Amino acid sequence: MKKVFISIVTALAFLSTAWGQTPEEIVALMEKALEPGETQGVSMLMDIKVPIVGTSTSSLFMLGDKMRTETKLLGHQLITFTDGVTEWEYDTINKELTIQNVKPEESSAESSGSEADMFNGIAEDYDVSLKKETADAWHLLCKKSRSNPDKDDPDKMELVVSKRTHLPISLTTKMKGIKLTLHDVVIGVDPAKVTFRIEDYPDAKVIDKR
Repeated sequence: MKKVFISIVTALAFLSTAWGQTPEEIVALMEKALEPGETQGVSMLMDIKVPIVGTSTSSLFMLGDKMRTETKLLGHQLITFTDGVTEWEYDTINKELTIQNVKPEESSAESSGSEADMFNGIAEDYDVSLKKETADAWHLLCKKSRSNPDKDDPDKMELVVSKRTHLPISLTTKMKGIKLTLHDVVIGVDPAKVTFRIEDYPDAKVIDKR
């Protein structure tokens, strides 16, 4: 009987360790799962809901200094490439390809604060609590900490983390009345996906603003 009791206690202790993570530990697991993206690249979808205008959906592909964005809104689609120095924007409706230099402030923002960076530093900059838990995911509520000096950080975010992969399932927040949701995060981006090639747009009217 004593051996059975000890076995049950051991099993409960194991389950507590495996499934009873604190919000901070869950965030740490997520950040660890995202680390390969620093060298392998990361892709995700971004929904932006603007009052009256509606919701636009963008596909983001990031690898090193390179980034590709595909944005759809009201039947319109823009495909944008950047390598931190040059930006290429292709309008699929008008078939116009606009080339311009990246502004210094935009370049520094991309290198230090891309959409993927919203998943970094959450435990340090936010007070995180477990909102609810399902069989597949943790739902976390992140409230901006009083010690967070960044005025641009949103006051509140809702983060959902997969129990299976530890990758974020979604991150939702509001900034200046605009609702932003990042979701469908995938590690690994083909370099060809984020590299601009003029031959891919043979019918484009080129507008060079450099």
